[in-house]
Amino acid sequence: MQATETEASRSQADPRPCDVADAIPGIVAAFGRHPVVMIGEVHWLEPAGEFYGRLIRDRKFQQTVQDIVVEFASRHNQLLLDRYIAGEDLPIEEVRHIWRDTTKVASWESPIYAQWLAAVREVNKGLPPNRRLRVLAGDTAVAWQSIHTHADWEALGDNNVSFADVMVNEVLRRGRRALVVLGANHVTKSGDRNGDEDATTRVESRYPGSTYVVLLDNRGLLQPPAQELVRLHRLPQNAPILCELAGTPLGDSPDNHGTPLSNKADALLYLGPPETLVRAFPPAGSLEPTYMKEVDRRSMIEWGELRDRKLLGAAVE
Repeated sequence: MQATETEASRSQADPRPCDVADAIPGIVAAFGRHPVVMIGEVHWLEPAGEFYGRLIRDRKFQQTVQDIVVEFASRHNQLLLDRYIAGEDLPIEEVRHIWRDTTKVASWESPIYAQWLAAVREVNKGLPPNRRLRVLAGDTAVAWQSIHTHADWEALGDNNVSFADVMVNEVLRRGRRALVVLGANHVTKSGDRNGDEDATTRVESRYPGSTYVVLLDNRGLLQPPAQELVRLHRLPQNAPILCELAGTPLGDSPDNHGTPLSNKADALLYLGPPETLVRAFPPAGSLEPTYMKEVDRRSMIEWGELRDRKLLGAAVE
């Protein structure tokens, strides 16, 4: 009885909202149980880009993982992506097509994505050919020269279908392991924000238990009760931290629909306090006028307005 009381006192003195581990070893360890580890990101976050670079430079990660599936490249450009990652000397004007020609107009101009690809390319130079990382384009194949109307764009369909197809056919059927980085709405275990199938549910329906879902901790993810829980029981300050959710107070915390957080993900990736999660924008004046003319055309097709100029800000001035 005394031991039980001592244990309870210790728990009250040092409560934790979740089970924590250093993020990089924690993610590598997850591959021992699941061949696909998915990070649901908030796009353009600078600390996230820094974390992706650290992760792929980790020696144990390199020894464990063969593939990286990304949202910011269309399958139409897989051969170009292969050539770049393999170290071929390509002009930047050609390389830019990787993140510029996707189904989502001008959505990947944040420098974190180009920097991550460059880091993978550099890592591969130091690895033997049979251990080099392959980056797989996850986004639906699109040839923008053939897209003229919104109906043409809509006919591309739900890119969750493409993400799942790449994971199933390029990774799971081949007995490989993959890190997958997509927007959070594509990876939640309970389906997307509308309750429809997303990439994770599509993969799990064919390969149950194959995925481990990590959501990036941010203001938009944690509802007020969960935010208060994290505030009262501070996470360790040595971010990045992987916060496992199953059977924990934070995992039991409901979202605004009453769904426990552990129903959405297996873990949270904590990269620091919310005020440090800043977005990395392309430099002012860095986007060429000829490219922006095409961006305007695509934006009118996708949105019916020049929405992307608002997103890109000073980069188009």
